[in-house]
Amino acid sequence: MRNPYIVGRWLYGNDHYGRQRVLDYLIHSQDPATWVVGTRRMGKTSLLRQLEWLTDRPESPLVPLFWDLQGCETPEDLDYELFISIEDQASRFKPLGVDVAALENVDTIRILRSLQRTLRAQDKRLFLLIDETEALINVGARDSQFLARLRKTLQNGNHRTVMMATKALMRLNDMSSDWNTSPFLFGVNLANLWSLDAEASRDLILQKQGPYQMDVSEKLIEDILLHTHRHPYLLQFLCSRLFESVSDAGGTLRVPTEDDLRPDHLLSGFFQIDFDHLTAVERQILLAVARHGIVGEDQLAAELTHEDPSRIATFAYGMNKLGYLRSVFGQWTLGNEFLRRWVSENYATLASSVQSQVSDYGVESLLIAGRRMERDYLQQEMQTLQEKLDSAIAQRNAYGDLVPAPLLAEIQRLRREIQSLTDQLHQLEQLPTPTIPTGSLTG
Repeated sequence: MRNPYIVGRWLYGNDHYGRQRVLDYLIHSQDPATWVVGTRRMGKTSLLRQLEWLTDRPESPLVPLFWDLQGCETPEDLDYELFISIEDQASRFKPLGVDVAALENVDTIRILRSLQRTLRAQDKRLFLLIDETEALINVGARDSQFLARLRKTLQNGNHRTVMMATKALMRLNDMSSDWNTSPFLFGVNLANLWSLDAEASRDLILQKQGPYQMDVSEKLIEDILLHTHRHPYLLQFLCSRLFESVSDAGGTLRVPTEDDLRPDHLLSGFFQIDFDHLTAVERQILLAVARHGIVGEDQLAAELTHEDPSRIATFAYGMNKLGYLRSVFGQWTLGNEFLRRWVSENYATLASSVQSQVSDYGVESLLIAGRRMERDYLQQEMQTLQEKLDSAIAQRNAYGDLVPAPLLAEIQRLRREIQSLTDQLHQLEQLPTPTIPTGSLTG
């Protein structure tokens, strides 16, 4: 049996595990533009590709277009990459009346407006899926007028946009703060991309969506979940290291050694990028947690005496959402074992890196807006799940003593989902209410 764990490339279809809640939200949300915030190797590209795969079907009202901005430096670069993206999917767009050849050498704004009009005539909407959106920072530095026009096009409501990027994208707001109109990210909806849920993580370890399932003990599954904190890349990374073939149709995982839990050169590079995207306050929090191993917010506040405790709680919440930290018995520790070892080995160098291109103010605005949107989304999702559970229970009662096993399993799944949402809402409610900075992300 070949190693079934995939490291280093994007995934879709049966190779893509979990994220169902955020996928449903991104497909059905009526917000014109959504920014999904995630760290490196958190599965951002895979999520976009899964959105493309799920909506690339005749009955879908959305017509997906994956647009990779990596390497773009000028508006002309964006024009070319957008046209190439459409040309690569000509079989998707030509049957809907799009004259693909006519879009060559046309600027980005006109291409998008042309697609909007053509698809609207077919009672469809463009579903623009933008990867490596940070490239707009360099493009905007060269041509702020183009950036303003692009913002207007992305948020005019005639199509749907999902942008994938790290927190560095906040720099677009800093660059556009002196616009006569709203800053670039004003009005953009937010979603955090972090770890897989426990059920999806177990399915990935056991390869339940693959042709062959793995034979892994419950104890080892729990150890893998603990070491990786359900980080999708780290799950694949560690399981790939531990894989052992048993036969042509079966495999297992061995117990990890110390060497298995050390980040390699590539993973270390990703951690460095993630650290670079922390603000000055976030770096102080990360290093304080690393020094103590596990620490409560009161102790953090005692060390960071120059910061308000509610502000520390806000930043720690955001670092938890993006995987830098995790909560253990009401205290904070580093997000996963690989990150813990990397920070420990590089502590002296990291402690001297006090400057950051990501502003505390910008990220704080992002976190405050994100908390508000997350709360509203969780409450809506809770209501939907409760209605499904009530319906499933009614079906169960109608069966009497002969209830089908799949229905019982569905009821248990819905209850676990509702409990998970309840826990998340409780965590949000426990956070102190911060003061919203003037000119925040969503106004």
